[in-house]
Amino acid sequence: MNVVTSNENKAIIDRLEIDIIKRIDGQYDLNELLSKFVNLYFNKMIIDITSIKDYENPQVIAQLAQSVDPSRVILLLNNNPVVNSNEYLANLINNGFYNFTRNFEGINFLYNNPNTFENVQHLLNNNVSQEVPSNNNGGAINPTQPMNNVNNVQPEFNGQPQTQTEEMGSQGGAPRIFSNRMIIGLQNVTQHAGSSTLVRMMVRQLNSHGIKAYGIEMFKQDLMYYRDPNLVACMNRNDIERELRKMEDANAVIFDLNDFGEADKYCDKVLYLIEPSFIRLTKALKKNANTLVELKDANVVLNMSFVNNQELPDFEYETKLTVFDNIPPLNDRNENSIEINNFLRKLGYNIVDNINNQ
Repeated sequence: MNVVTSNENKAIIDRLEIDIIKRIDGQYDLNELLSKFVNLYFNKMIIDITSIKDYENPQVIAQLAQSVDPSRVILLLNNNPVVNSNEYLANLINNGFYNFTRNFEGINFLYNNPNTFENVQHLLNNNVSQEVPSNNNGGAINPTQPMNNVNNVQPEFNGQPQTQTEEMGSQGGAPRIFSNRMIIGLQNVTQHAGSSTLVRMMVRQLNSHGIKAYGIEMFKQDLMYYRDPNLVACMNRNDIERELRKMEDANAVIFDLNDFGEADKYCDKVLYLIEPSFIRLTKALKKNANTLVELKDANVVLNMSFVNNQELPDFEYETKLTVFDNIPPLNDRNENSIEINNFLRKLGYNIVDNINNQ
């Protein structure tokens, strides 16, 4: 589902044929406009730039970037010379907004083929034309410009840092920032499958074994209650890249993805968490009947699972899934859980059980 705003570009917005969960018409102060979408989960936010009061102000754009994930936003610009100036477009790009257009065709293209920084980087050139260019791709900004792929350097996962460089994540798309550590993403498939708690337990246990680890939670702030300086929250792509650059001493970074934007593009491996109870699975399938089909080739982890090892082959046969690990309900106060140690070893970390702390 998607959310849209409409004002001067109403005629273009009216033509959209995408699923819309909420639409706001008119012009509002930015905070008032965003308040109308609080606690609403969406795929894309299509914003008619004229629906924001004082939209010509660069500070308003910066505030928007701090409030929503720019990678989920498509900005529909108008013909205002200020909006189409090189300075305004550069400000959009510097704040992480890479998807903007002035027409209906551009929205449709960017919805299915979102830009990356490499696609719009040329607009930062001082000699660029003062208008958003149109092209055969419906007005999107060079959507087919090739990305600058850097050879993938596989890190060692034994806690020893390798040569630092910037590269693409193995999930594709976003720059990795560094290659001297393993980045893992956890994504809940069923409701309350325990991603936040599992992030905390993994980070704590890796650190206790001398492997420097951090946790990043997307869009929420549940991890703050642990009062652990190794756990942080990010609200958008800019936050992610800023925090990753701070983590120069990290050997591992664990993401709680929370269905958020392009965060999975930074990950070497994404693990999909399922609580395999009848109620949780039924709810997930009712929401999306293709849930299990879409996970056919994914790394699936059964978390808080009462499925025992004897029943696991039957579960895999019935669901057509391959289970990466089967983790039972755990006491999250246990600082050296055997099950978490085994899980980390499967991920490639050199973990030794400390029997005295079991």
